[in-house]
Amino acid sequence: MCLRVLELGVALEAHGQNLLVVLAADGTPLRLVYRDLADIRISPARLARHGLPVPPLSGRLVTDDETVLRRKTFGSLAAGALAATAGSRHAFGEALAAGLDGLAPTADSEVLRGPLPVKALTLMRLSPGVPGDQWTLLPSPLAGD
Repeated sequence: MCLRVLELGVALEAHGQNLLVVLAADGTPLRLVYRDLADIRISPARLARHGLPVPPLSGRLVTDDETVLRRKTFGSLAAGALAATAGSRHAFGEALAAGLDGLAPTADSEVLRGPLPVKALTLMRLSPGVPGDQWTLLPSPLAGD
């Protein structure tokens, strides 16, 4: 879902506090609910490419910078929520590969085969004079050893 939304032009910061899974009685996922729109990023170019209207927004929410869009999506989803629940590098690699299974490769999804962006949260907290997110890169389990 996050890759499709990114392709359309919206980068979600889909970590455990922002992305909620609604389950059926048998435990299967029914839908996803996203909350806290303050840290999304919207790409006017991507929206326009898909014939979607560009909302009247400004400031930090609006960017066509591919790196910023991908960091927002993958830094929280792949390196945050998914990695935290997988339990090991091997399980994380399997979960990441399963999430990509059946999807046509895109420039966005190919980024997951290289170093994965993660927020450097400790550095951010120790650098109060530096505004915005700070990032580091971790090896992707899809890249092999």
